[in-house]
Amino acid sequence: MKKNVIFLIILISTIFILIGFFSFNYFSKFRGEEARIFGCSGLKAGEWIPQKGECPGSTPELQQKCNDFCEKHPDCCNRNQDGGNFGGRSNIPLPERKDIAELTRNYPSVIKAINEGPAIYGQGQFKIISDETLDKMKEIGFNTIQLLTIDDCSGEKCVMDESSKSILLNDIVRAKKKGMAVWVAVEYVNGPPGSNIKLPEYSKFKNSFIEYSKEIGELMEKYEVEYITVNNEPDLFLQEQTQWGSEEQINKYVSEIMPFANAAVKEKFNGKVINKITQINKRTKDVLNASFINVDIASVDVGPPASAQIGLEGYKKDFEQYQIYATLAQQKNVSWMVGEYWTFNYFADANQFVKDNQVKLAQISFDAYLNTTPKGMGYAWNDFSSFSLPNGEETRIALKEFLNKI
Repeated sequence: MKKNVIFLIILISTIFILIGFFSFNYFSKFRGEEARIFGCSGLKAGEWIPQKGECPGSTPELQQKCNDFCEKHPDCCNRNQDGGNFGGRSNIPLPERKDIAELTRNYPSVIKAINEGPAIYGQGQFKIISDETLDKMKEIGFNTIQLLTIDDCSGEKCVMDESSKSILLNDIVRAKKKGMAVWVAVEYVNGPPGSNIKLPEYSKFKNSFIEYSKEIGELMEKYEVEYITVNNEPDLFLQEQTQWGSEEQINKYVSEIMPFANAAVKEKFNGKVINKITQINKRTKDVLNASFINVDIASVDVGPPASAQIGLEGYKKDFEQYQIYATLAQQKNVSWMVGEYWTFNYFADANQFVKDNQVKLAQISFDAYLNTTPKGMGYAWNDFSSFSLPNGEETRIALKEFLNKI
């Protein structure tokens, strides 16, 4: 009787093992065939494959699985299937490999840049920049386009928004095909200064951002990007991280993170690194000195608020920062440029003073740049939508004349 029970247990166990084996092979072949139909390659038997529509993930855990899968199998994530992606994270396909392989670097002698962000303003969010708009930019005299990444460093690690990543990479390819150089600037979070978004404790943020800097450097190297700003005005955003300690302590962190991140991006990126800071009259000596370390070009962003109360003369005073920064750069034996000039937030409605004086305000910046010594390596204008203001066409003509002089 005991022998019969043992025999029965062994028989049942063997049957279950055989069922599991054949089921595994059957479903592996089925999923493998499903993957083959959708153009995936390199999949291992039994490997998890997202069902159509399962990604983007509805939970953080599922999203991480989707991300990991797409990192291993990018060809599985870039094909449209009836309005959705098989395992995809964005409904905008990444550029084709053949287009990426044809990209080359082109460095202008003077950088004449227009700052547009990852989704060109005026066309709506998540729209790839058009050939028509690029032609208009070139007609004005721009030879470089500055694009922003949309990132989130508020969690365990820094990650780039997948939809804006697709936009960014497509914009890079399209701009370079038009003969324009590309300048990519990295933001810390998907929100402007003043958004009250808090980062993790400094040591955790530092480690994740350094690793992310290496990743973004490797990606931008693949796309033959000419310029990277891995620190887009870190002084402005990090000063809001009051949970890190006193203003003095935060300044020490800013002084540390800028050169560290610039060095990290250079590990995989062979293009040129441009550092961007702003409001230099409010920065400590250590922060200013750090902005010249591990960079090819140091840049300063100036865009004071414009209003009738401040007036044109008050507005002009802020542009003394060009000469101050140029002198510091010369002492450090580093080239300098204007990283960004802006008049107001173009997502908001301009005040009447800006509308009435747009050309005069811009001319103050132009004159300050032309009168600064040593000469700068370039100038970045922010942004294309500014030409839609009442004096936009007059401003466009003045800008064209200015770019022709530098």
